[in-house]
Amino acid sequence: MKFHFEVRELSAKASRKKSTFAVGLCSFLFCFFFLAQGANPALAEDEISDPFEKVNRGVFWFNDHLDRYALEPVAKGYNSVIPKPVQKGIDNVFNNLKYPSLLVSDLVQLKFTQAAQHTGRFLLNSTVGLAGLIDVAKDIGLEPHKEDFGTALAYHGVPSGPYIMLPFFGPTTVRDGIGRIVDNVLDPIYWITATTADSSDATAMSVGLTVFDAVNTRAGLIEAVEAAREASVDYYLFIQSAYYQDRNAVIYDKALKNEENPFAEDEEFDEEFGDDAAADDSAQSAVFVDKRAQLAFFLQPFERVSVDGYLNGDY
Repeated sequence: MKFHFEVRELSAKASRKKSTFAVGLCSFLFCFFFLAQGANPALAEDEISDPFEKVNRGVFWFNDHLDRYALEPVAKGYNSVIPKPVQKGIDNVFNNLKYPSLLVSDLVQLKFTQAAQHTGRFLLNSTVGLAGLIDVAKDIGLEPHKEDFGTALAYHGVPSGPYIMLPFFGPTTVRDGIGRIVDNVLDPIYWITATTADSSDATAMSVGLTVFDAVNTRAGLIEAVEAAREASVDYYLFIQSAYYQDRNAVIYDKALKNEENPFAEDEEFDEEFGDDAAADDSAQSAVFVDKRAQLAFFLQPFERVSVDGYLNGDY
């Protein structure tokens, strides 16, 4: 009995240390980039920098084979028993949990209007939308905006750094990797597990939810992944190119929101991408990407990020 109590006490102390570290990390990054960087500097488009290509290709080979022989078969089985509307609802729930990360990223970029929109989306979807299961906010005009702490760092002029392929988690850069750490710390699931006294329960909960989200997301990408593998001569370079195009599209799209869209009245642009896309803010991402990249997507981590998704207003 005494031993069990001591174990629980140690687990609680570990959780408190974990929480303290998380708060400290967020506070440090928040203060550092506000004091060290000027707000809204001139952005420079990220260029591909892959000094660790040999190592990255090895990690990519591992990730690709893990997907082919483990995640993809499970996702296909999942597809056969879980209807698409249910999968969409589950995806909505996980997206709704990203609100803290979205809010912090908005505030760091001084985008107060967008922060208010994300807050409204979260409150509405968490209540009327049944804990985020239904995206009722989108139906009334509160569209989601793709944000993360990596884009916030880019907004303040932090360079991307080298391209890195992470085991299990896929492509990133030094800047976006730091941003991903902050995003994970801001995830409500992180705080739920951090305050769980039993460390084994916390680990099981965290891993279980992560795997569930991964399988649900991967199930919607079966045909898209197969098409990309067949269409690409070098799948590694395909994923790398898609990653950089996506990040540049997101970062520059945000930078252009306060500027005139040079394609707003371009008939040729409308014919190429469609009137609805040209009218939507998300269509501004097309300024910085090639039309051929509409097929491009990647898993980061286990998440579809596609140029055509932005053009269609899916994000």
